[in-house]
Amino acid sequence: MGSAQRIRTSTFFAALSALLVLGAAATQGRAPWPLRTPAPVPDGRPAVLARASEVKCGECHARHLEEWASTTHALAWENEPYQEDLEGRKKAESCHGCHAPERLHGADDALLAGKPAARKDERHFGVSCESCHMAHDGALLGPTGAPTDKHATRKGASFVGAGSNALCAACHRTTVGPVIGLARDFEESKAAESGATCVSCHMATVAEVGEGEARREVRSHALQSPRDPAFLALGFEYELSAESSAVKLAIHNLAGHRVPGLIGRELEFRARALAADGKELATETLTLTTETYLPVDESAVLELPAATAKVQLEGWHHDPRLEKPVRFVERELAR
Repeated sequence: MGSAQRIRTSTFFAALSALLVLGAAATQGRAPWPLRTPAPVPDGRPAVLARASEVKCGECHARHLEEWASTTHALAWENEPYQEDLEGRKKAESCHGCHAPERLHGADDALLAGKPAARKDERHFGVSCESCHMAHDGALLGPTGAPTDKHATRKGASFVGAGSNALCAACHRTTVGPVIGLARDFEESKAAESGATCVSCHMATVAEVGEGEARREVRSHALQSPRDPAFLALGFEYELSAESSAVKLAIHNLAGHRVPGLIGRELEFRARALAADGKELATETLTLTTETYLPVDESAVLELPAATAKVQLEGWHHDPRLEKPVRFVERELAR
């Protein structure tokens, strides 16, 4: 496995400039990195929430409904590990508010304080449209409040810029069971300071509508997650430095929060120092777990005792729901 004792963490000044660039892009309303259509590795959970077609919002918002129905938001209540974890748990009801939350907005369209309350019915629909978009008076909140004859609408501060972080944090600041409150990390991160948001990192822009000042982005509700190897790979950057008898590989955390963020999930980096002819000179491995995680805005350094300037790197995601690890990084690095 390599020598974990030879791994050190430090604030990654080399990656700070990259974060500033990402943040500047987010401030201008663009995704801070190139988001693709989510392609999560099948892990046994349903590909689409059963009965999603019963959600009335889909009558007008068919695309958003289709996107949402394939996410862990939609499956939050039906998720088998969640239901299994509830068995025998004391005060299991305290978990329900994030897996089947009531509306998260109260009077004056402000976010409700404290933990979300759980719905008493239709919990099957998990984190539903109403959870995030329903106002206390029945109006629907969104980033523009564009009028429609179907229902009352208003522009909500929780859907604009950094305001969206608080909406996501209503659930994602919570640390309970296998879940880590990653929003706490993000709130203190360089990414947040630079203007990036939860939305700009996890919801791809799928269209731009309107003209002039009314022009706006339409974002996908098919949330990006580390179940998608291509998305997971975006959370890291790498830097080589060589000395006379060793080469150092710095792995920078660009995710905006610690990694990994779920108990049972592991990330494994395998580094091989190579000679000019491709011969392997040395190997080191870094394994990240929720106990030995890579903190937000920090880096880990692998030191390989070899006089070379070329390293082959592989990154593997060990998901407890999968029989085999999934490779998310494969690249050759050279100075």
